[in-house]
Amino acid sequence: MSLDLVPAGPAHAEVLAAIHEICFADSWSAQSLADSLAMPGAAGLIAMAGGAPCEPAGIILWRAAAGEAEILTLAVLPSWRRHGVGRRLLAAALDRAAAAGAACMFLEVADGNAAAFALYRGAGFVPVGRRKGYYDGADALTMRRHL
Repeated sequence: MSLDLVPAGPAHAEVLAAIHEICFADSWSAQSLADSLAMPGAAGLIAMAGGAPCEPAGIILWRAAAGEAEILTLAVLPSWRRHGVGRRLLAAALDRAAAAGAACMFLEVADGNAAAFALYRGAGFVPVGRRKGYYDGADALTMRRHL
């Protein structure tokens, strides 16, 4: 499988929103994604699967400020899950955040999202806290990884 990681910006908001809507019950609008990417220190990538026709497989958005970075969202379309897309997106975000001067990366993951938790643990993230009711009543685990 050929997979290219393409920088995402506010102009990609509609594509990002379409992927987010498929992957999350409480999805973000195109406007909120464009606003997120327009923030200082924000960046994103779209995983594009090669072949004919080229199609998006997943997205990641993060923000870096004051020596720290935070994953804002990571989404992989169902047909591309368990093919290493999330791992590639996450690794690229970690590398780029470190290159931008971040010393650590944070994220929140829904308690009970075993697949996402395994992805993050496999990438070296460790739980550092819990946010009660963060996701419509479900707790979120806060995780951190030093870069």
